[in-house]
Amino acid sequence: MKDIIIIGTGKAAFLHSYSYNKFKNVGEIYYVAFDGKIKDKNLKIDKTYLTINEVIENNKLETNNVIVDICTPKSVFIDIIEECKKLNITNIIVEKPFIIDEEFFINNEKLNIIMMQNYLYSKITRKVKEIIEKKHLKVNTIYTNFSKNRIEESFNGRGMYLKTTRNIEHDIPHQVYIANYILDNKYKETKELFQEEKSITKNEITLDRHAYSKIICKKGDVLIIHESDFTTETTIREVIVVCEDNIIVKGEYLIYDAELNKIRDGKINIYINGQPIYEENIDFDDNMYECLLEYYNYFNNEKESNYYKNKLLDFSKEMKIYLEK
Repeated sequence: MKDIIIIGTGKAAFLHSYSYNKFKNVGEIYYVAFDGKIKDKNLKIDKTYLTINEVIENNKLETNNVIVDICTPKSVFIDIIEECKKLNITNIIVEKPFIIDEEFFINNEKLNIIMMQNYLYSKITRKVKEIIEKKHLKVNTIYTNFSKNRIEESFNGRGMYLKTTRNIEHDIPHQVYIANYILDNKYKETKELFQEEKSITKNEITLDRHAYSKIICKKGDVLIIHESDFTTETTIREVIVVCEDNIIVKGEYLIYDAELNKIRDGKINIYINGQPIYEENIDFDDNMYECLLEYYNYFNNEKESNYYKNKLLDFSKEMKIYLEK
């Protein structure tokens, strides 16, 4: 089984580590912290390394038996990938939003990269899509909202390195690939109709375009609205799909605290003309585990596929539209 080198020691590293440690069969797990600090207090580890090369040399690892899992801010994704290339490490998992173009793969044929899309493995996401497909519903509008109060975390630098990250770089990527999945990726063209971003200031420090974002776009004849607010007191993670004949399918994701204690169950609801006709409670949903388990098994099977590459290219094409503003 392949060994794993997790780059970063923040919240994403903790979430990934938590899942890896539940695997029945897994290689050794190592951690790289460029500044030698453990950022997330829930990440219980005894040792970190300063570089990937230090991990390889100190533990006599074979680079073809290593998976590098990048859990850092996006500003250093490419630098880390370049370091992997120099060390002949080809199997890489990278957090969102990793945005590339086809030329990247042409110039890096040996790299086998997957971007995290863990909400595709959620029972909520899959149940919403299942209902739409089984009932042969025609989708008119998709609305997603991923919001929470992140003011303190943001001013403490979570998800940032050297530069302020825009709100649109945090949860909107999840929302983009969820909508594409529900639509079965059949619309390759995206037309942006509206984009709004807001900044936040605290103690004379401003996080530019970090507090809030809203995107309205169209894919074919489907209207899509994505919204994310880091200053709200109410934690919201939901997808609402409006279909023909006034049918609405709504999914609410489970909510957890920083220690991964469950705060709220998930829900699936169906409405017709505003009246509820179906409700299902989801009390367990381990989408991060299911996601990483699939990726880990894929890398261990050592069979390259264009499946993850194509998903990344589709995602990148759409995100470029929003980030170029």
